Amino acid sequence: MPHSTMTAWSSRRDILRRTAGLGVGALAGSAIGRPALAAAPKLKTVEDGFITIAMSGTMPVTGVKDGQITGSDAEMVAAIASKLGLQAKPAVMAWSATIQAIRSGRADIMCGDMGWSATRANAMLLTDPIYFDGNYVTMKKDKPFTDFIAVGDMSGHSVGSGTGYSYVPDIKKIPGIRDVRLYDNVDASVRDVLAGRTDFAVLDSMTVDYMLLQNPSLELKQVPIRPNTEYPNLSGKGRAVMGMSMENPDLFDAVNAGVKWLWASKTNAQLLAKNGMTSPDYLVAPEQDPRIGVDRDAHGAILGPAAHTPKDYSSFFA
Repeated sequence: MPHSTMTAWSSRRDILRRTAGLGVGALAGSAIGRPALAAAPKLKTVEDGFITIAMSGTMPVTGVKDGQITGSDAEMVAAIASKLGLQAKPAVMAWSATIQAIRSGRADIMCGDMGWSATRANAMLLTDPIYFDGNYVTMKKDKPFTDFIAVGDMSGHSVGSGTGYSYVPDIKKIPGIRDVRLYDNVDASVRDVLAGRTDFAVLDSMTVDYMLLQNPSLELKQVPIRPNTEYPNLSGKGRAVMGMSMENPDLFDAVNAGVKWLWASKTNAQLLAKNGMTSPDYLVAPEQDPRIGVDRDAHGAILGPAAHTPKDYSSFFA
């Protein structure tokens, strides 16, 4: 999930209301790409013919609109599912409930800007990354930064962020920062940047991306922060993955083959851009891979409590 402790409860309640009572056919995710020519593999899922997604319903990464799955990560699952002869079905819940939904067998897969961690790797099977999420600085369009902004470039300026965000301590450490302003929501911080009361803001970048997608007339842009090892929380990058049960390695192998197809076909890039995440930095891996020696070796083989030799499902993504 995003780095903050803030959650979009109103959005989730709205989604829960809209999904209540929908039939299975209405909940099926839209297919992206033509169905695979090969016969669909026999895969065990919670509901035959469907892959059930545990998700919080927080856009732009997961959501339901007019009975259809939406959001970058959920649409990636739907795209993979269609290649495997499955339809995608959402199970909207609080983010804190998603891991237990997988482990208890109430859902097949969880996603939604889900960051890789060693703790999660010991609890479930985690796919290869679907993108890489770093931090971005929100600023007015007339600021002279394009490809990157360095941590030191914020010196001498006021910087806004969210109450409880994990990178606030790093912001406060930057020499010469004029003022650090904390906000209870993204909207309030963005308004101050637009009004010139705050020079920069470090927020949930995907939320801001989606805000700019919905309001293209806003005179704002987001610029990625150049990596700086002295400020790991502020300038580091994470790996967005999808989580699945250790008890169902075949389904995991099939989905992970689909993740490789997302990259090869650039479908992940297309779905990110569709939902507002247009920066190429989402597709650039950080130099260090913390997974090596935990749940992957240097060649990508699976390690850890669910280590196994993957079955080959690549033919369904040819």
